[in-house]
Order: sequence, then C-alpha cells, then structure tokens
Amino acid sequence: MKDFLFFTKGERNGLCLLVALAGASITISANLNRLIPPSATDTTQFEKELELFKKSLQQKEERRDTYKVKEKLEETKPIYKKEEYRSVPKTEIPAKLSLEINSADTTDFKKLKGIGSAYANRIVKFREKLGGFYSVSQIKEVYGISEELFESIRPQLTVNPNKIKKIDLNDESFTYGFYHPYFPKKGVSTLVKARKEQGRIEKTEVKNILNLSDEDWKRLSPYLTNDK
Repeated sequence: MKDFLFFTKGERNGLCLLVALAGASITISANLNRLIPPSATDTTQFEKELELFKKSLQQKEERRDTYKVKEKLEETKPIYKKEEYRSVPKTEIPAKLSLEINSADTTDFKKLKGIGSAYANRIVKFREKLGGFYSVSQIKEVYGISEELFESIRPQLTVNPNKIKKIDLNDESFTYGFYHPYFPKKGVSTLVKARKEQGRIEKTEVKNILNLSDEDWKRLSPYLTNDK
C-alpha cells in the first residue's frame, strides 16, 4: 500500500501543477460568467405563437357572444300562426268640430277649446237678445271673448242667417217695452212715435229716423223685415 501511494519528486511536481491548473481553470470560468452576461435568448417566434393563441381565444369568445345574441333574439321573436294574421283596422280620425252658432246650445259651445260654462252661457244669452246671429264675427261682441280666443275658435264656427228672428216694426209686438242690443237708447220709443204719426214705418226710413251711422245701420238692418 505504501509503495502504491509513493510518488517520485517529478510525479509530485506534475500532480501539483495539474491541481493548480484545474483550480485556475475553475476560477477563471466563474469570473467570466460574472463579467460576460449570457447571450439573450431569441423569443420572437414564441411571442408570435403566443399572439396567435390570444387571437384564437378572442375569436372564439366573439363567436360565442354572437351565438348567444342570436339565440336570445330567437327566444324573443313572436311566433305567429297563419290564423293569427289578420288586418288591423286603422284608427279613425275624429271629424273636425263644426258648430252652427244659431242652433248650438251651451253644451255644444263648451266643446270649443277655451269656452267654458260662463262663456257658453253668455253667447247663448246674447244670441237670444239679438234674435240670432247673421255673422260669425258677432261672437266677438260677447263680453270676455278676446280677439285671440275668437280667432282660435273661428274655423270651427258656421252661421245660418236664415234662422234670425226678424223684427216687424209695424207689428203690435214692437212697442215701448221692446229691447234689442242694436237699437240706440230711446230708439224704440222714437220709432213707435214715428209709426203713430205716419201710420207705418218702412225699413228704408229707419236709418234717417234714428240718425244712425253707416256702421250702426249695417248691424241693425239684417234684423228688420222688408214687409210693407
């Protein structure tokens, strides 16, 4: 055993040199690893494949969402049977309101926008005092009816002048107690006196007897008879 482990001087020197070289090689290799960074790994191909994989997942998700939307629409779509198809009648448009002001009552007048019970009653009372309307514009003479309100209801009003109650100045009913809004103050008594003096009054004489203006005569004349 002793002979086996025995080294000559030259062998010992060679062994020492070998150990020294091995140690130096290890030290140099360790230092080089610290000083020189390892070469960067090329990840380009990996990144491309990863991007393709993400796009594939996104496309699958979109297709799934689209399918869900279509499925929802199919569930909510009404199902019609052949026998359920039928024509639906068109909504009837109510006829435009039209009032003949010599025959309408308070209920009819209240159908007009802006005309309540008070206005309706005033219109009817004024009509009764006149004996009827010969013009739609006479509605403006009713107390409280503004120009604006009149213009708003005017398209819905019509008039039949033939329904006016005519005044026969030569009839016994035309006497001192008679009243009409278009006769001037003391106009009735003046005409009654003139009739007694003349025996009869003609319609053409009234304007001069009462000394009426053209405008006042135009308002009154439709209510007088032409009978002789």
